[in-house]
Amino acid sequence: MMEGKLFDNLEKFIEKIREIRERDYRIDIEKRGVELRDEFEILDGLRVLGVDGSQINPLKDFGIPFGGVQSAGITVYHGKGDYDVSYKSRIVLDTNMELERFRLEVEMIKSKIDSIDYAFFDGSLGAFYTSELSEALKKAYQKEIDSLIELSEKFEVPVIGYVDRSYTRDLGYPVYDSYLLADCLELYEYTSPIKTKSPLNAIYFKSNPSLPSRIEIPEWCSSKAGDIMKVVFAECRLGSTSGYPYILERAHYYARVDEREKRAFVRLVKSSGVSFKYLSKVIL
Repeated sequence: MMEGKLFDNLEKFIEKIREIRERDYRIDIEKRGVELRDEFEILDGLRVLGVDGSQINPLKDFGIPFGGVQSAGITVYHGKGDYDVSYKSRIVLDTNMELERFRLEVEMIKSKIDSIDYAFFDGSLGAFYTSELSEALKKAYQKEIDSLIELSEKFEVPVIGYVDRSYTRDLGYPVYDSYLLADCLELYEYTSPIKTKSPLNAIYFKSNPSLPSRIEIPEWCSSKAGDIMKVVFAECRLGSTSGYPYILERAHYYARVDEREKRAFVRLVKSSGVSFKYLSKVIL
């Protein structure tokens, strides 16, 4: 505890930050390098799925707190110059929008998993095992993830959670893993799989000169980490920045609900003459 205002103790705060960051952290972890091959050669013949989602937050002008969520899945058939895009959507009434969006994204992967080789999910899957959520909400997320991992193992299709900027501390230090590993990894190097508090293992991959990205894969496919990281590397090389997977860039493009669509959605509902009573019956 310090006497006085927080601002008056700012210098002590800065000293504490420096002390933490300048400690000699001994990181006992194996580093591996991706075999630098042509990305088109690596991906040739593979069916890769990317999934992302978006939402229209609850609209209150109609007397009922309802909104909408949608997910988009794009499957690219590398080497064939072909792809397809699928959508799923849902009207959400007075419930957790983020959970419903997550469910749709998981459902999209499940619906495609028997016809693809790899699935990319935009974001963290393992975070829901440690997040500060209510117990009921945490269990709801975990149920979705557990069922996805079960299908992933059944069809032997790796599901890859890609976290561009991670603030996780699985290594047990007061510094975020990504910051801790930034100076340990060279470009296109990655760590061996790290055990977490979830049924997923984490891999840190330096796809650009900045902080390493966090890759999450189910424990069952950790022995295939080398092959998985080749695909992650190749997808990143195809991306517009060479540091973020192309397949997720495309998934984000198709998944988003832009402002024009949101305005049109609200305008059409307002102009439809739908009454509060009728809307209640339809949604309920």
